[in-house]
Amino acid sequence: MKSVFYIKDSIENRISYYHLLFFLFALPFDRFYSTILLISYLIHSVIFFRKNKWKHISPDIFILQSVFFVTIVSAIYAPSLSDSLNVIMKQLAIFIFPVLFSMGSLNLTKYRDRLLTGMSLCCTLTILYLYGYAIYVMQVNKLPLKELFSWAFVNHNFSMPIDMHATYLSMLLVLSIVHCVRKFLNEVSKRTRGYYMTGICIQFAGLIQLSSKSALIALFLVLVFGFPGLLIRKKARYRAVFVSLIVFVALIAGILSLPVFRERYMDTLKDDLFGNKTVLETNGRFDRWTTAGILIKKTPFIGTGAGSEVPLLRDLYFERKMYVSYLDSLNAHNQYLSFMINSGMIGLVVYLASLAWGFWRSVKERDLMLLTFIVLISVISISEDVLMVNKGIYFYAFFFAFLVRSERGSEAGEFQSLQPRPEFNVLYY
Repeated sequence: MKSVFYIKDSIENRISYYHLLFFLFALPFDRFYSTILLISYLIHSVIFFRKNKWKHISPDIFILQSVFFVTIVSAIYAPSLSDSLNVIMKQLAIFIFPVLFSMGSLNLTKYRDRLLTGMSLCCTLTILYLYGYAIYVMQVNKLPLKELFSWAFVNHNFSMPIDMHATYLSMLLVLSIVHCVRKFLNEVSKRTRGYYMTGICIQFAGLIQLSSKSALIALFLVLVFGFPGLLIRKKARYRAVFVSLIVFVALIAGILSLPVFRERYMDTLKDDLFGNKTVLETNGRFDRWTTAGILIKKTPFIGTGAGSEVPLLRDLYFERKMYVSYLDSLNAHNQYLSFMINSGMIGLVVYLASLAWGFWRSVKERDLMLLTFIVLISVISISEDVLMVNKGIYFYAFFFAFLVRSERGSEAGEFQSLQPRPEFNVLYY
C-alpha cells in the first residue's frame, strides 16, 4: 500500500496525483468533499498551465464531453432558465475532467493501478465502517446479530450512515471488485494476493448488503462474459465462462437462501416496477416510464429542454393521481428516457453513441476496467437518472475520462504499452 500513498515524481505531478487519489477517497461520501477537491484540482491545473499542453487535446475529448454539449444546446429552448442552468452546473464536471486529464502532465497510465487500488482500499474501509456501525446500532438496541440480515440494515438503510444512495455506492464497489479480481489474478506474491482476496470478499458482502439489483447484474455480465471475452487464449476463455457461471450461480443461491435478500431481489421486483397498491398506493418505475412516454410523444426529436424533466413530470403525476411521485418530485428513473424528455432522439443517439464508442474502445484495447464502466453505466441507466444526480455525474465524468486517457495506447504518445505478466498471461490491462 506504500506505493498508493507515495510516488516519486515532480511537485506538479505529485500534487495532481494526490488530488485524484483524494477525489476517489471522497466519492463514497458527501458531494461537498468531491466538489471541493475538483475545484482545487482545477485551480492547481490553471496554475501549472503551459501552452504546449494544447497538443495533448485529441478528438476523443469531444466524445467524452458530448452529453454535456447536448445539455447546453437543449437549454436554449428549455421552459425554465433556472432549471436548465442548474442541470448545466451539475454536469459541468463532464466538461472539466476530460480537459484536465488531456492537458495535465501526470502520466495517468503509469499511476492508473495505484489510483484504482486506492479506490479499492477506500471502498473496503467504507464497507467495514458501515458493518461496524450496523453492529454498534444492534448492540445499543440489544438486537441479535441475525438482525444484520433484516430490512433494518439492507439497501439504503445500510448506506444511511454516510448519506450515500445504495446504487451509487454499489457502482463504486463493482468497479473496485473487478479491479481487485484483475490484480489478484496477475499478482505473484501470496501475501498481496491475500490482501486483494480479502478486499473482494468484504466489498462483495457490502454489494449484497446494499442490494442494488442493477449493479449486481452489471457485475454478473462483466465477470461471466466480459472478463473471459478479453482473455488472450481461446481455450481459457470458454473454461473461464463456465467456472465464472458456476461460481456466480452458487453465490446467488447462497444469497437467496436468506429471506431478506430473497425478498429484496425477487419478491420486491414487482413492486419496484409496477408499484404497491395494498395500503398506500405507490407507483413503480413502469408507471413513471409510461408517464415519461406521454412527454416524449409531444416532442420526440428535440425534447422539451434541459431541466424540464421533473417539473413537467410533476404536472402529469398530479393529473394521473400519482401523488407519491408528485410529492417526492421523482424523475423518470431511466437515463435513456431522461434524454428523450430533455433533448429528444438527438440526445439519446448522442448518449448511445458515446457508450458504443466506449465499448468499442474497451474491446479494441482489451481494457477490462473501461468495459466494466460501460456495462455498469448502460445497465444502471435503465433504472436510474445517472446524469441528473451529482454522484452519478461525478462517477460518469471522472471514470469515463480517466479510463480512456490512461489506456495503453493513449494519444499523447508518451505512454509505454503495458504487457501482461508472463507468470499468468491472463489478460491485457
